[in-house]
Amino acid sequence: MDKHTHNRRLNKILNQIDYQPEWRGEADRCHQYFDGKQLDPQLVQALKERRQPILTTNLIAPAINGVLGMEARSRTGWFVRADDNEFQDVAEGLNVRVAEALRMAKADKACSDAYQGQIIGGIGWVEVKKNKDPLSSKYRIEAVHRDEIDWDWKADNWLLRKRWVDVEEAVAAFPQHKAIIEGASGQWANFDTDAFTGVGDVLTHAYDEYQYSTREETEWLNPTRDMIKLYELYYRVWEEEVIMRSSDGRAVVYQKKNPIHQAMVASGKVDIERRAVPKLRLSWYAGPHHLMDMPSPQPHNHYPYVPFYGSREDKIKIPYGLVRSMLSPQDEINFRRIKLTAQLNYKRIVMDDDATKMSDAAVIDEVHASDGMIKLNPMAKREGGARFTVETDQGIAQQQFQIMQEAKTLIQDVAGIYNAYLGKEGGAQSGVAINSLVEQGATTLADINDNYRSARQMVGELVMAHEVEELTSKRNVRVVVPGEGLNGKEREVYLNQEGEGGELSNAISHAKTQVVLGEIQQSPGYRAQVTQMLMDFLSKLPQELQMASMDIIIEQVDLPDDVKKRLMKAYEKLSGNVNPEDMSEEEQAAMQQQQEKQQAVEEMEFKAMQLDLAEKEQKVGKTQAETGYTQARAGTEQVKAASMAAEMQRSAAVPPPLPD
Repeated sequence: MDKHTHNRRLNKILNQIDYQPEWRGEADRCHQYFDGKQLDPQLVQALKERRQPILTTNLIAPAINGVLGMEARSRTGWFVRADDNEFQDVAEGLNVRVAEALRMAKADKACSDAYQGQIIGGIGWVEVKKNKDPLSSKYRIEAVHRDEIDWDWKADNWLLRKRWVDVEEAVAAFPQHKAIIEGASGQWANFDTDAFTGVGDVLTHAYDEYQYSTREETEWLNPTRDMIKLYELYYRVWEEEVIMRSSDGRAVVYQKKNPIHQAMVASGKVDIERRAVPKLRLSWYAGPHHLMDMPSPQPHNHYPYVPFYGSREDKIKIPYGLVRSMLSPQDEINFRRIKLTAQLNYKRIVMDDDATKMSDAAVIDEVHASDGMIKLNPMAKREGGARFTVETDQGIAQQQFQIMQEAKTLIQDVAGIYNAYLGKEGGAQSGVAINSLVEQGATTLADINDNYRSARQMVGELVMAHEVEELTSKRNVRVVVPGEGLNGKEREVYLNQEGEGGELSNAISHAKTQVVLGEIQQSPGYRAQVTQMLMDFLSKLPQELQMASMDIIIEQVDLPDDVKKRLMKAYEKLSGNVNPEDMSEEEQAAMQQQQEKQQAVEEMEFKAMQLDLAEKEQKVGKTQAETGYTQARAGTEQVKAASMAAEMQRSAAVPPPLPD
């Protein structure tokens, strides 16, 4: 692909940008209103000429700051999750590296800055790239101003970043193109065309690009500051590739030099097909001059700039934020306040021509002065003296004030922001009612916040793609995974662990992982609220259950980790659930001695119980024997009594002897 093709691509894209719907002016106005610059310079000049006060009451900033504060309050962290249990260790190891990379690059700050642009002007951008500075963090994650980036609104086929840099910085970034950059910075006027005619070298082509460029030189050159505009153009091209598709639906591009891909194709476990896929490429330009073209250096097929969209119009997709609907009420408040204040100083003079010998200007100055003095003309023609009156009220101040108050409520109403959402007092008194109003405010911002969560998640996915690329070529990467909770134990995870036969376990390239946002908020306010709810719940439980659940409160309370660990140790000692691994040698020895004493006491108590049981058994046996003997004797007596009774019966049954 020759240089002319690249130059035509840039000119075509710049022309498309020229014909895109205009939206940046409105976004700039929204940001100016948020910053308090709410009066047009021409209006300010007109107010000065009319001697009217120049007043602004910025009600947009507090409302928007409340929304921005809610983002910080409800912020959730990134974590890597495995799609199945097979790669759980890989996900935990990646989670440690990704979380550390995001923390060091201050990704939370970049996302918050982008969220501010999203809420106010409708769009914010975050750059996610490897950091070229070896002394700084590994990744450069920063918010980018909206004016630096243009993108394809219809097909998302290109993204262009325009950035003003010093000529020295541009030369340091592209030293092989030093002559072209210096020429583009205003030195083409000294270029000797005769010396290069017919040679066809790079400088001649660059000079031709400058000569035939249709863009204004002021677009890319600032000779006063010795700065030049660099264009960073990412664009998509469609190329035919061999696609491998596994049984679970996962598809990857086949790589001929990858032995794993070769083995998978040979085994017949994947389906092969040829498909056209989009490939991302990168071109660099210094003004109208094309410097280089290459495949995208990013390890993913996404732009390294993540958009944070607010809301977008239905047809032409213009981005806009909350402030756009607040502009009209804010203007009304400012104009009403200016008019109301002017009316408080309003004075109309009604006088005869000969009411005073002073000039009109002098009369006006004296009337408006706090200690003014006006001398009336005693020789006035009107009978009874000249007419001279000063009117100070037109009777519409109250109406102006009422309309201004209604406009103040519109500022929050049009954005769907309640007083409770901003921490103001309202009609709700109970905590449940206030929380309900806060939830209603969050519901009205659901669409914008969903866009924010999606963009924030994409920031984490791009960082994970860089980590996966870095780790793929490494072996036996040791990662220390922190334990869960205060008493959790650290454990080691080895990524790309190589076995004796060369096989890999915990292979990064095989793992199916994704970056997700946590479902639990980690802000101090949220933790304090949860802690209060837990304490209210536990206070209603029995005493023994309260003691058993105290570790939950300690883990949730917002205290430094060292204080929480000390509290947990005190609780464990009190409850007797001390972990021996967390104890010192002296504590372990004392605990062992205590256990031995306890065991000896328990053995003595057990022996005493055995003796007591034996005595009781002996007594029971003796009692049982005596009872048996008594029962036996009673049986014998009963037998004897029965025999005697039978004998007596027989004796009674013998007839008496007959008489002689």
